[in-house]
Amino acid sequence: MQRPPDRRTPTILFARATYEWVARVNQKHKQLAELQLSAGEQETLDRWTEIEFVYSTLKLEGTEIQRQPVARIVSSPASENDAETDRSIAALLESLRTVTALADAHGRAAILSPELLLKLHNVPGRAPGFRRSTRDKSVMPAAEHLPAVLESACQWFTAESFAEFHPIEQASLVLLRLIDIQPFEHANERTALVAASLFTLRSELPPIIIKPEMHTAYRNALEEGVRMNTRPTVDLLAKVAEGWLSDAILKTERKR
Repeated sequence: MQRPPDRRTPTILFARATYEWVARVNQKHKQLAELQLSAGEQETLDRWTEIEFVYSTLKLEGTEIQRQPVARIVSSPASENDAETDRSIAALLESLRTVTALADAHGRAAILSPELLLKLHNVPGRAPGFRRSTRDKSVMPAAEHLPAVLESACQWFTAESFAEFHPIEQASLVLLRLIDIQPFEHANERTALVAASLFTLRSELPPIIIKPEMHTAYRNALEEGVRMNTRPTVDLLAKVAEGWLSDAILKTERKR
């Protein structure tokens, strides 16, 4: 099996014979599709998903935030004169909408490139561009090698061997790889979550929404990823997708 050309890439240790979560996610996805959402219902779910993603991702970073300002900015664009938190909300929302539009337009043909990654790294008050220093040479690629490492990773994300994985597996590998590479000086995690969400969104699954109650499990899963065990991250992202699908079905049925 083809692997990314860098020793830091997590080894794939999926137990491919025991994918119970695949059946659950696929079943929930089918149930939601069978509801045949109206345009209005789809719009409602899209806005709710945006609120939950932005709120949960900023909370994961340690930002003191409530859902109300996120909902306000989802409904009405922020301005340059808004507070820093509002501008962070708007920037993350813009990045999410970028990958959503790409997934909607191209489906599984949508790809992640270094150029797209730069665009998704939308952080107010921070200069654009990849990092130019190396904080820990024993862990992350040296800054001078970063363009080549990113290009190799993005090429692997388009390989036939990578396409064989379930979208949740793909998103897990992208997330772990980008967190491992640390392409930016700041906000690597939020950018990795947006970028990895492309791989679920292009298969009509939700973005990666790490709710506050999942923070400990998420951090533990990332630690296992460092140890070359990707299974906990896959399991967690499967739980994220299944939970969103269940909630989406319930919300739709309750309003009918």
